[in-house]
Amino acid sequence: WYKDNVSKVIPKGARFTVKDIGTGKTFEMVRWSGGDHMDAEPRSDKDTETIKSIYGGTYSWRRRAILIKYNGHVYAASMNGMPHGTTTIENEFNGHLCIHFKNSKTHGTDVVDPDHQNAVDKASKYSW
Repeated sequence: WYKDNVSKVIPKGARFTVKDIGTGKTFEMVRWSGGDHMDAEPRSDKDTETIKSIYGGTYSWRRRAILIKYNGHVYAASMNGMPHGTTTIENEFNGHLCIHFKNSKTHGTDVVDPDHQNAVDKASKYSW
């Protein structure tokens, strides 16, 4: 996250595609903010429904291995599926979710989360 400067590679306001490793489902997201990791929102109601379907029809803090495609490049990452905090898009998702990359940190504890890192490592073994 810091070494590769992902925060500048995928700037605030960027639209990108996410592929869930477990299901193969894809959806669109928009980066809202984030300093220690990326805060993002589903781009539309349809994207929100896809996220819910990945988590079995509900929202969850459980980490999932994902790939992000942006500007012709693919990045290994991890996300949770729980809306929280700020909402900036009309999308039936009350808040944003967190996306972690290698060595990114959590909001509250400001430490590297091992569950997110395990999901990032898993995602790194896959291609689009």
